[in-house]
Amino acid sequence: MENLKKGSLVQRMLETRGISKVFNSGTPNEVRSLEAVDVTIDQGSWVIVIGTNGSGKSTLLNAIAGTFFVDSGNINLAGREVTRWPEHERGGV
Repeated sequence: MENLKKGSLVQRMLETRGISKVFNSGTPNEVRSLEAVDVTIDQGSWVIVIGTNGSGKSTLLNAIAGTFFVDSGNINLAGREVTRWPEHERGGV
């Protein structure tokens, strides 16, 4: 995945498209933690993730890291589709 930025090609280091995660689905304790989240971060960018308690910050970062699999959507790291890769394989990207 690449895009045009200031006349040069810049690689997207992270891209998520429509990632969603529900914990305890179908139970009284169901929690919709992520719903159709899209994120694009280009090489060399600085990013800060902020939000209130329970807004999904840690869940988003853990989903990207591969701590658990998302229920839907895609995760790309450095141009590789890693949505179903386990955590230990994503660390090498």
